[in-house]
Amino acid sequence: MTPQQLENFQTVLDSSSSAPMYLQVSQGLQRLIQQNTFPQGSALPGERDLAAMLGVSRVTVRQALRLLEEQGYLIRRQGSGTFVAPRRIVQPLSALTGFSEDMRSRGLTPGGRVLSLERTRPSPQEAMNLGVSPSSEVLRLRRLRTADAVPLAIETSTLPLELVGPLTIPEVENRSLYSRLRERGLEPDRALQHLRATAADLEAAELLDVEIGSALLATERVTWAASGRTLEYARSLYRGDRYDFIVQLTH
Repeated sequence: MTPQQLENFQTVLDSSSSAPMYLQVSQGLQRLIQQNTFPQGSALPGERDLAAMLGVSRVTVRQALRLLEEQGYLIRRQGSGTFVAPRRIVQPLSALTGFSEDMRSRGLTPGGRVLSLERTRPSPQEAMNLGVSPSSEVLRLRRLRTADAVPLAIETSTLPLELVGPLTIPEVENRSLYSRLRERGLEPDRALQHLRATAADLEAAELLDVEIGSALLATERVTWAASGRTLEYARSLYRGDRYDFIVQLTH
């Protein structure tokens, strides 16, 4: 622990507060994490050391750490210690944005790689969602998406070839698909998205760097262009430990 981190620990507790001690410890540590006193992935001192620094019992520290873990601020690894969890991505479901635009708006660098790009016939599910004939041709683009080089999602986008025209890997490798479509006069206008929970199989676990069986968020989205034509049918898998989807409700 650096001298600065040690000094900042003195601000964790508020002697004038009537809040339970474990809650004060939890809120104080949360502030230090949000202020980047403890960056993502960094280790916190052990329970015994924290208790001594703060002048509280180990039971109080244990309660505070458990609360922070439940809130997603900490990860506790058996035999290794307690670490600051990676920052979660909060994704509003009311906004129609592509992955690249969304990551840049958060100050993150989008990236990834193309897993496959093929010109083919649509599956029955793709044909139904795109509203195209089973004998028509589509482009099926599968990509691993990253933010600041951390794998976050696997995306499969299927587009009607007759509408969007051909695409090449250099056009979509580490680049926004939606920006390529806008260059062709195809503006994504509205979408319908379904969300469900799933678990990582072997392939998804390897690509997303998570354990097999880890919680994932699966989405299916149909996007329409401003002209009313169906532009894209997309299926995605997002890391459950890095993503929160939120919806704003109004009365």
